[in-house]
Amino acid sequence: MRNLTTSLTLLFCLLFAQFVRAQQPAATTPQQPAARPGQTQQPQAPQRPNPRATPEASPQEENLQQENRRVEGPPRGFGEQPQGPVQAMTLQEALQLALKQTSAFQQAQFDERIVREDVRQARAAFLPKLTVPLTYFGTTPSRVREPGEPPTFSYASSVAINETVALLNAGGEIDLSGRLRAALRRSNELLAAARAGTLVARRALVINTVDAYYGMVLARQKRRLAEETLSLAEGFVKVAEGIAVRGEDESGGADVLRARAQVVQRRDELQQARAGESAAMDILRVLTGVEFNTQINVTSINENIPTVSDFESYTEEQIRTRPELQQIEAQRRAALADARAARADRLPQMTYNVNGGFDAGDIHQLNRFSGGSAIVTLTVPVFDFGTSRSRETQARLRAEQLDSQRELAMRQLRQEFYTARAAALAALARVRDAQSGVTAAQQNLTLIFARYRVKKASITDVVDAQAAYAEARMAYAQAIVDYHTARVRLEANPGQ
Repeated sequence: MRNLTTSLTLLFCLLFAQFVRAQQPAATTPQQPAARPGQTQQPQAPQRPNPRATPEASPQEENLQQENRRVEGPPRGFGEQPQGPVQAMTLQEALQLALKQTSAFQQAQFDERIVREDVRQARAAFLPKLTVPLTYFGTTPSRVREPGEPPTFSYASSVAINETVALLNAGGEIDLSGRLRAALRRSNELLAAARAGTLVARRALVINTVDAYYGMVLARQKRRLAEETLSLAEGFVKVAEGIAVRGEDESGGADVLRARAQVVQRRDELQQARAGESAAMDILRVLTGVEFNTQINVTSINENIPTVSDFESYTEEQIRTRPELQQIEAQRRAALADARAARADRLPQMTYNVNGGFDAGDIHQLNRFSGGSAIVTLTVPVFDFGTSRSRETQARLRAEQLDSQRELAMRQLRQEFYTARAAALAALARVRDAQSGVTAAQQNLTLIFARYRVKKASITDVVDAQAAYAEARMAYAQAIVDYHTARVRLEANPGQ
């Protein structure tokens, strides 16, 4: 009896509160017309309530307006891809375009060409240098002379008042000490290091392009899945509303509200997927040089499904052919060539100079003053206060440093190889598991939806089945992309 009295008291209080609320004037802002799906109504400035013009609304009417209100969609054109030319692009085409663009790879190619000129200069040091010096040396006549003597030159170094010299000169070095040979060897090794550096830059560019391409493939697949999931959610809303219209809804409208909430969530996921696709496409445009108003169409995720046979050729022996190790080894040999060149500075070196032409005091008597000369000089180093020995020690220390760097690089490359290998093997297993998971999730969604229509499953079961199906398909696409991005890191020179 006491419980009944308490319940009646609470019910009376609730009814009295609703009656008092209904007697108060409505202070809410006027409702804007509902927007159609895919559109957003323009925001309006808040207006002061007019008690004369605004009719009073009962609590029942306010609840009805809240139920009938729809979530506003995005503005017209928001999230849509800009219209422009469309360019289909395969992975190989993307790699070819990326290699032609300005990048660190092209900078490495310029460095290689610069070092190649150093090799040409080192080879030219073995050849004589030809010059043609033309000299006129005029002096005033000497003021001291015997009576009757003709005017003569005043400088002791001159042979005439007007002296004209025209010679063909050939000069160079005879490499007795081996300094020129060491310089040439050093230039050749630096050229080999530059070539290896070009391969390193090319490999990095190819890996970045592959990551960007498959990132674009994954982003597009995610957007397509978001569109399909949104379509399924909207279709389920129609089914739930149809059940409610026929009076078969036992949830009191909760199923319809839950279905509409799922549509809002799926629309948000679609907008995020479109933004991710746009960002991934921009990255690929930067690498390939495609204009930003051009839409890029990539291959489907299902066109390049990995198999175990694609993975059998990758072994640890490929690590030794990596360009990073070749670059360090070439730099070490160049350092040893520097040491030999420094040691050669303490050995005798011979130079020569051969001239042919005339040195005439009278331009009209060239036959008399024409001839040739040869000068051979042997330079013997005596003491340089340890400068050359210090350079030799410095070069050998640099070679030892590069040995240590090569060992460290070898450990890092092995770690990268086994990490990529494990990731690729795991991705292969994930592809198989995800493929069966997609089939099972699709069948589960079909069964749950059919059970819901005959009132044997709840709205929660349908929502969970939709989410599981979307996650399974996304996991399948992610596994394929992870395999390709891991496999390209196993190749010593990818893209060739």
